[in-house]
Amino acid sequence: MSEDVNEYGADLLDDMEEDAPVNRLNNSHPDGADTIVSPRSVRDRPGRLTTEGNITLHTRQAHKLFYGRRAEPQKKIFPVVGLVRFASNVGSIWAASEADDPYADLALIEIEHEFEDAEKVLAQYAKSLDNLLANEVDGINVSVMHSAKPVVLDLQFFSPWSYQGARLLAKYDKLVLKCLTAKHVGLMFDEDWERVVVRSGTRIRAMFQRSQFWRATGVTRNDIAANNQVAQRAEEIYAKHLQQMLVMPDDVLRGEKRARMAPKVKPAQPLEQHG
Repeated sequence: MSEDVNEYGADLLDDMEEDAPVNRLNNSHPDGADTIVSPRSVRDRPGRLTTEGNITLHTRQAHKLFYGRRAEPQKKIFPVVGLVRFASNVGSIWAASEADDPYADLALIEIEHEFEDAEKVLAQYAKSLDNLLANEVDGINVSVMHSAKPVVLDLQFFSPWSYQGARLLAKYDKLVLKCLTAKHVGLMFDEDWERVVVRSGTRIRAMFQRSQFWRATGVTRNDIAANNQVAQRAEEIYAKHLQQMLVMPDDVLRGEKRARMAPKVKPAQPLEQHG
């Protein structure tokens, strides 16, 4: 190591070429920091960012969608993907999309479509219920129902799509409360309940369920272009999982079409040369 490098710049040289000129100022004050500050304070950088939150649920319908349901084949009970499993699935999909997996990009596009559909349905029903409760209860002020003991559940997700799923669930919870209120005062009948509550819940379930179609294969666009063993194995995995060949749209395969909310693709790291 060059004797011109001070103690603060030594670790920065690991990422430099051996014949690159050494700039003592850049090494002592990385990131182009003003020299008025202490070099040590510049090197003491913030750690990995994280976020936490919570969601408050009042209804059993929303609570069930948070945790989902396990399968019980002997009773012919099918599984329901809840927010918790969706968050786990979409976190893996997000990481794979970041690694240039076109199948992950396709999954995010499909999840985005389901999200937009569910959000539209929830908004339409919420507006209808607001108008119903405001205009049809003549002479009576009716407050929307709420739980005497709502449940507060912690959220700590990796992917922003997980939080979008939580947003939908919170909106669904409020919608169910409005429906319960309308039913309690005689403004909603069983067939209305089925149409509003069941259909809107089904749209959210469709979004959560969409995350189940993706499979971790480690494939990248470069693998598919080379038609190597990784790409061929990925095709076999999806064919077996979906019981049919998955048709990959050309614009998705080329990376030209991605979900509006998708991670930036990280460049592949070159393999280390040994010898």
